[in-house]
Amino acid sequence: MSGAAVRGATIEVRQLSRAFGQVVALNEVSFDVAPGIVGLLGPNGAGKSTLLKILTGELRPSLGSVRVLGLDPFANPEYFARIAVAPEQEALFEDVTGREFITFMLKLRGHDAADAGRRAEEHLDAMGLADAMHRKIGGYSKGMRQRCKLAAVFSADAEALFLDEPLTGLDPVWRHRIQTRIRERAEAGVTVVFSSHVLHEVEQATRQVLLLHRGRLAAQGEAREIRAMVDKHPHRIHVECARPREIGARLLAWDSVESVRVTPKGLLVTTPKPDRFYASLTEASAAEDLGVTGLHSPDDSLAALFETLVGG
Repeated sequence: MSGAAVRGATIEVRQLSRAFGQVVALNEVSFDVAPGIVGLLGPNGAGKSTLLKILTGELRPSLGSVRVLGLDPFANPEYFARIAVAPEQEALFEDVTGREFITFMLKLRGHDAADAGRRAEEHLDAMGLADAMHRKIGGYSKGMRQRCKLAAVFSADAEALFLDEPLTGLDPVWRHRIQTRIRERAEAGVTVVFSSHVLHEVEQATRQVLLLHRGRLAAQGEAREIRAMVDKHPHRIHVECARPREIGARLLAWDSVESVRVTPKGLLVTTPKPDRFYASLTEASAAEDLGVTGLHSPDDSLAALFETLVGG
């Protein structure tokens, strides 16, 4: 796994550092990204969000250089018009409807009112929000807010997409659908960078990953190259659900599940086979209403992996 130069790269990062006072969030990071999808992987606090803010022009590097689509991102209106961003924060307006929000965002990008409204409806419908598009966002659930934010990004027809933890708050079925949508955008020639602290989420969308740890680029390469290392560590997955005891009993019958514990918000599942568990949960959720409303994986296995990669 290496950070070698890539011919035709749409993102070029050289010796990038960013400090906040005495705290170094990124330290001499260099890499290239070709058109397609790259997953930005690392435990919380690794520097993923700081890197995304620099790539999207929100922050200026302390040292080093960044070029995306041949442009310097920072404070560059020409660049902003060619990208779309889904930050980890909701970044939504509470007192407008979903349709009004996306229509407004598209008008800022130069679309006329009629076209903006049509595109807003089309993309909200694709995100399962047809019945909610005329309701105020303040009344949306966490998953609906996330899908509304992603609808705004996909409606932009940008040349590069930057998605910070895009699957947070989504149930298994919508996670799968969003991963499919990301792949479709990449196949259409869009460069997509998305961050996650869950290896499985990255693997479902792309083989190419950048691994950040403590502000440094620990490795760059294919997801399969780190799968064997990650699988040496236990995987714990929080499953948010309405009927934890009923669902927990069912999950215990799966060969991919080692143990299940009821928690205040659902279940804590331990699995030695996360790929099989996620696939089974998605299939079961699509076939019937399991009542699963969200998934979250702690950083334990990734943190252990990165400690191994950087020598502790």
